[in-house]
Amino acid sequence: MFAVLVATIVILARLFINYSIKSIKEKEMTDISERAVAASEAKSAFLSNMSHEIRTPINAMLGLNEMILRESSDKDTLSYASGIDTAGHTLLGIVNDILDFSKIEAGKMEIIPVDYSLSSTLNDLSNMVYTRAEKKGLSITLKVDKHIPEKLHGDEIRVKQVITNILTNAVKYTEKGGITFKVDYDIVPTSSNEIDLKVSVKDTGIGIKEKDMAKLFSEFDRIEEKRNRNIEGTGLGMAITQSLLFMMGSELKVESVYGKGSTFSFTIRQKVVEWKEIGDYEKTYKETREKKPGYKERFVAPEADVLVVDDTPLNLTVFKSLLKKTQVRIETAESGETAIRKACRKTYDIVFLDHMMPEMDGIETLAKLKKDKDNKNKKTPFVCLTANAISGAREKYIEAGFDDYLTKPIDSARLEEMLMQYLPPEKVHEPEEDEVPEEEVQLPEFIYKIEELDVDTAVKNCGSTNVYEEILHAFEDNIDECVRETEDYYKTGATAELAVKVHAIKSELRTIGAFKLGDFAQTLEDAAKKDDKKTLEQHMNELFASCRKLSEKMSVLKTGGFSNSEELPPLTEAEVDSLFDRIRSHAINYDFEQIEELTETLRTHNIPVRKVEKAKELCRLVDNFDYDRIPELLG
Repeated sequence: MFAVLVATIVILARLFINYSIKSIKEKEMTDISERAVAASEAKSAFLSNMSHEIRTPINAMLGLNEMILRESSDKDTLSYASGIDTAGHTLLGIVNDILDFSKIEAGKMEIIPVDYSLSSTLNDLSNMVYTRAEKKGLSITLKVDKHIPEKLHGDEIRVKQVITNILTNAVKYTEKGGITFKVDYDIVPTSSNEIDLKVSVKDTGIGIKEKDMAKLFSEFDRIEEKRNRNIEGTGLGMAITQSLLFMMGSELKVESVYGKGSTFSFTIRQKVVEWKEIGDYEKTYKETREKKPGYKERFVAPEADVLVVDDTPLNLTVFKSLLKKTQVRIETAESGETAIRKACRKTYDIVFLDHMMPEMDGIETLAKLKKDKDNKNKKTPFVCLTANAISGAREKYIEAGFDDYLTKPIDSARLEEMLMQYLPPEKVHEPEEDEVPEEEVQLPEFIYKIEELDVDTAVKNCGSTNVYEEILHAFEDNIDECVRETEDYYKTGATAELAVKVHAIKSELRTIGAFKLGDFAQTLEDAAKKDDKKTLEQHMNELFASCRKLSEKMSVLKTGGFSNSEELPPLTEAEVDSLFDRIRSHAINYDFEQIEELTETLRTHNIPVRKVEKAKELCRLVDNFDYDRIPELLG
């Protein structure tokens, strides 16, 4: 009996001890949990307060800096203020990210739906991404379903924030190529006033490795930190984006191929306020952008004399066109020998000398000039024109005796900066302030449809659509002859001369915006330099065919955007008249889509000579969106 009593006491003691230990552990866990919650709340409060405290002086700084930008006329001061503006907005963006992150963690971020205009939202987003992309030379493609309802109900600010984060990331991590911004929708079958808004952003950037996908939405964690250390940011953008989408009942989907690019997409449900369609947003936005102020030269120098040496006529045309408004007196030479003769007869203020030329290249030409006792330009700055923008290029050309170098395709802004740097200061003058900037021409719509051309980037390099149009005409006039000469060198096996001519083709292609084809030409230029006959045999004819195909697409430039080539299928006079009648009827009814379709039929057929002039004028009106005058023309 006593033994049973002892055993019972031992069991009860053990239970009491276990219960006590468990109670102590639970209390400790509760304390730890409470401390963790308190610490998290303290951290969020600290981040929130800190962000607010920092943002206040930043806003004041940016506001005062804006007044400097508006009111100062000193160039150095404006340059410093511009740098402050860029750095200030970067800092403000980081602080805003931290503030948003702290709000989300504290559960204080709210979704506030309002009525909003989709086109207005898209305008803000498009302007933002275009501005950022232009600075990096990236192309932007907009694809917006014309049937999407214009008036929607949702949290416009958060929708815009999400898309801005995605677009900004796409530009940050893309070095060449472009961004495709697509907006589409699906009707919700179970609702009469809701749609699923579908947004995707596709880039040709660095892509994401499979093992790094998990890091994409981690706070303060950046993918491939060493590789991307020069890209600003906190690593919060995608985490905030995903959190905001979760709060709106959606999620961010990512598809990526490392080294080739990524696609970020999401679908978000929005109420429809009004079923009026958004219409052809891409065309409307393009028209808006093309109405921006035209090019204005940064200086004039009517007393300055410049010599430009290049064996490619198109490059000489580009150079003269870019500087037409500066009034600089430009002489040209198409070979090293001609350049030497001119340099021995006249003193120039600056000489631009192409590197790759047949017989005597730019480096050889400069070396001969340096030794020539009759050279009148021993103290003149020499700038090398080159398509080889590689690391160490500057040092190479400086060592060869050049004062500087300028890459091709020539950037109009960089060219003007270089002239202002090297021309004698007394010959450089401020342009007339009251002179109205040149109004930019409307490029024919078919130019934008030529898939080989990156028109936006090419226009940016040229400075204006006016110069770009001149260059397109010069290319079309010159490219066929250039290809024929290159073919002759290829057939005779003269690889040294072939390399020079392919170099010229590459330069012309890149100048008009055919960058992919230009890169292909670069590969063949390198093969010719190495006498790699196998690569040349495999691909040279492909380059010739691609150039001729591009030239054929652009041949309509000679007739103002209209072609009546005999190789095209024919139309009779009666068929053309019938098309004219239908186009006139659609113009009266404002059916612009049908007008463009029928006009495209005219462009792609061979029409009778008696109808050519009217067809040309009709195409010109359509390209300039001057639909009101179509009934009068065809009446």
